[in-house]
This record gives sequence, C-alpha cells and structure tokens, in this order.
Amino acid sequence: MGQRQAARATRNKLQLGLFGANCSSGRTYATLPERWEASWENNLRLAQMADAIGIECMVPIARWKGYGGDSNPNGSSFESIAWACGLLAATRRLHVFCTVHVPLHHPLVAAKQMATGDHIGRGRLGVNIVCGWNEDEFNMFGVTKKEHDARYAQGEEWWTIVKRIWAGEDRFDHEGTYYRLHAVEGAPRPFGDGDPLMMNAGSSETGRRFAIRHSDMHFDAVETPEASTPRVAETKRVGLERGRDIQVWTPVGIICRPTQKEADDYLQYVVDRADWGAIGHLADMHAKEGRARSDPQRLVHSGHNPLARRALARGSYCVVGDPDALAREFWRLSAAGLDGLAVNFVDYLKELPYFAAEVLPRLEKLGLRAADRAET
Repeated sequence: MGQRQAARATRNKLQLGLFGANCSSGRTYATLPERWEASWENNLRLAQMADAIGIECMVPIARWKGYGGDSNPNGSSFESIAWACGLLAATRRLHVFCTVHVPLHHPLVAAKQMATGDHIGRGRLGVNIVCGWNEDEFNMFGVTKKEHDARYAQGEEWWTIVKRIWAGEDRFDHEGTYYRLHAVEGAPRPFGDGDPLMMNAGSSETGRRFAIRHSDMHFDAVETPEASTPRVAETKRVGLERGRDIQVWTPVGIICRPTQKEADDYLQYVVDRADWGAIGHLADMHAKEGRARSDPQRLVHSGHNPLARRALARGSYCVVGDPDALAREFWRLSAAGLDGLAVNFVDYLKELPYFAAEVLPRLEKLGLRAADRAET
C-alpha cells in the first residue's frame, strides 16, 4: 500500500503529528500577540517544514465558529478537507488528515471529497471522524444534536456507507435509521490498494467501542502516562481480539526552551494571559455535555500549574521544559504504550525548528525516532 502504510509501518517507535494549525490560535486559549495566525501561507510553510524533518502527519480541528472571549480562538479556520487537499499537493510524504463532523457531511459527498484528496496525496490522506457534540455550531447549521449514543450509531451507519462506496461495490440501496439512499455508486475509489487511515477520538465507553471497531488510530486523552497505561493496553488488546492492530495517540501541548526556567517563565506568561472568556465558554459546553471525561483538566505533569492545560492545550497533556525534559517526558508517554503524539505550540512556525534541532536528536538517541529526514 506504499505511502499509506508508511504512516503505520514507520521505523519510529513514537510518531509525531502537528495538531490544530488550520485554526487561528491553534490549541492556545490566551491573548498573546504571538498567538498562531492560521493563514494559508503559514500552514503551507509549516506543512513543508514538517515534511522535511520527518513529522508523520498533520491533524486539523473541524471548527465552524470561534470560542469567543477576547481572542476568539478558532474564529478563523480552514475547512479541513479542502485544507488537506492543498497541503497534500504541496508535500511528498506527510500524511494530512481531514476532520469530518458526521452530522454535517453527507456520506456520499464526503466519500467523494476524501477520495479526491487521497488521489491528490497519492495515498496520504487520513480522516478523523467526529460524531459531534458542539451544540453552538450545530445550531448555526440548523442541526439538532442527537443523544450521545445515537451519535455513534449515526457514525457507524455513515462510515459503513463511505466504506461501501470506497470498496467499489455495484450500485446499492441503503435503508437505515439515519440514511435512506438509492442506487448509490461512486468512483474513483481511494488511491491505490486500501482506504485512508481513520482516526477517532471517542472517549466515552460508547465512543471508545466505536473507535476500537473502526479506527486505525485511537485519539485518547491522557492524565498521566502511568495512569493511562492500563487503558492504552486494553484498547490495543481488545482491538487485537477483533483482528485489528490499533495505534493509540494523544494530544500534547509543548513549550520547549533552552532552560527549564525559560520554559516555566513562558508558561506563566501564557497563563497570565489566559483568555478566560473563551475557556469559560468551552467549559460551559463541556458541562452541558457531561464531557469532563473527554478533556481532563485536573493534572499537568509534575510541578506545573493545571491552568496551563486549559490555556496552552485546551485540556490536553502538557510538556514544558528544556530539550532533555521533553525527551524524558516523551519517553514516559511512549512507555505508557502510546504510538503517537499530536503536538501543538503557541507559534508552530517559530517553535518547531528549535524542537526539530534539539528534541528530535534526543528522541533518536533514546530509540524513539529514527534519523530519517529529507534533505532541505
């Protein structure tokens, strides 16, 4: 399967992706003058830089409106399928995911769009399926949010239809709970021999079961590496029992500076400028949804203020320190069984070069990464 399998058959024990760069402010909820500007020029430069240094993938956020507050994080965002197509055309080996909200994308349209993107990238498209929860966005579309388990039932039906189209079946009818389709056909199939890699971030028991049944990469939350080890192992074990080799990834917010003090000082600078209007809006949505399970905000790695997790990485795990500290922390995450980290920075373009120069060689010495970078 050539390029497609390169993302899973990599020599890197710990894979890396960039998360959220298609949206203004990325994953950072703070009123910083240097917060991420998600222009096309910046995204293109970032993708080509990631391609050159051997980053495995980029994963977008599907967001249709901002989170308010003073900085309105994600208020400007590129639609993720079109964004992926553009970046795939401009890179050589980077996998680029699209993030698709099931209730907002008809499966026939999405199947065609994603197959097109996969041909542009010659097998390097991935799809992150989101069964949906953002009620404020759904209201904007005039779509009613379904009960939690029903969303995954719709997602199951949606993905089944997409897979049948991609399989090149003869014309078929589909009479389901959520879709009633007649004389369905679709060509071309995805590029080469196989379907795009699928990622899903279901964290509830229903969502996790959906991910284990269908995803190649389960995007799961981590509180601490050690606390998450049994859950990661169980996901992989249940997947193998079903004949599926599932990777487990987690999002990670990063601040890396030459010294621990510089990193800690910058972290405090971010926290002091946290956009509490936007953070409060997100917290209110999570409270309505009962989703504390999906975005744990209680713990940051040893010694850091838990407020950092909200301001720097929207509730994700955070790693803050000098290059040696980052390498040690990445080792902990790998030892917990994680296959990949989808990382974010405050300013991706300014911070990724230092990360590549200082952290990647340390990960190579630890055996977590292979020295396999393109000539620049």
